[in-house]
Amino acid sequence: MKTTKIPVYLINGFLGSGKTTALIKCIEYFKKKNKKPAIILNELGNTNLEKHLFKDESLYELLNGCICCSIQDDLRKVLDEMVVLANEDKIDVLLVEGTGVANPSEIHFVFKTGSFKDRFSIEQSICVVDGSNIQSYLSIFSSSKEVRELQREQLESATMITINKADLLRHEQIEKIKKIIGKMNGSAVIITTSYADGLTDMLEEIMTVSIPFLEETNRKKHHDIKAVKLNKLENISRKKIHNMLKQLDSRLLRAKGIIRDQNDQSWYHFQYSPGRLEWEKLEGDVNVNEGQIILIGTNIHRQDILL
Repeated sequence: MKTTKIPVYLINGFLGSGKTTALIKCIEYFKKKNKKPAIILNELGNTNLEKHLFKDESLYELLNGCICCSIQDDLRKVLDEMVVLANEDKIDVLLVEGTGVANPSEIHFVFKTGSFKDRFSIEQSICVVDGSNIQSYLSIFSSSKEVRELQREQLESATMITINKADLLRHEQIEKIKKIIGKMNGSAVIITTSYADGLTDMLEEIMTVSIPFLEETNRKKHHDIKAVKLNKLENISRKKIHNMLKQLDSRLLRAKGIIRDQNDQSWYHFQYSPGRLEWEKLEGDVNVNEGQIILIGTNIHRQDILL
C-alpha cells in the first residue's frame, strides 16, 4: 500500500467565472508531466452538460447538490475510491471542481478529517474570479448578502487567485480588483488570465502553500440560489436562447446548455455568465438525444421561462 499522500488541487469560484476552463488547463498540464489525474466534478443540477469535455478522463460526478454541504457523504465515498485507485497506481493527482456556490473551507474540512488527512494533501486551493463581475458581486448595491458572502468565502479560502476574463478589463480595473482582493486575502498569489491561460505556468513557479486546518463552519444550504433544468427541448434556435437569457438577466447568475439549432440542425453547447454568452458548435459524433439547459440564479421558476 502506498503511504505517500495524494496531491489535491481544488478549483473554486463563483458561477460563470471559468472554473471548468481552468480545470481543463490543469488536466492538460498534469498529463504533460506524465501524471495520471482523476477529476471530481460537482454540479448543482442532476445533469452534467459538459461531460463531453471529459470523455477521455477519469471523471467522477457528484450531481444534484453541493459538496460543501448537502452531499458531503457522497464526496467521502468518492475519496475512498480515490485511495484505492492510488494504491493501484491508477491516479497520481486529484482535481476537484466545486459548484459556483461552494464554500471551499467546508471542502477543506473533509480532507482534513479522519483517515483523509493522512492520504490527501491539498497543494493549492485555486479561486477563479470573474473579473468582469467581481466588483458587482461584492457590492452591497448590486448583489444580495448571500452572493457577497459566497464570493468572500471563496476568496478568503484560496491560496491562489486568478482574475479571469482579463481581456474584458482595462489595466486600471485590474489593479483596482487586485487591491480589493488583496485586502480580503493578503497571503494568496494573485494572477490575471483570459480563458485561464497562464494558470498552469504559475503552478510551475509557486511553491506549495500550506493550508491551515480549518474548523468546521456552519452548513449553508444556499437556499436562495437554485438550479432549474429545462429538458426535451426541440425546434429551438440560438436567437430564442439569447432572448430567454436577456429576459432572465437580472435574476440569472449562470446558464449552460446543449441545443440543436432549428436553422442549421447542428448541435451547440453554450455558456452564459453576466456580460458574456459563448457558443461552441459540437462537431463529429455527438452523443446527445435531446436539448437541455441548466439555469442557476435567484427567483427563477419554470413557468416564467418563455421559449
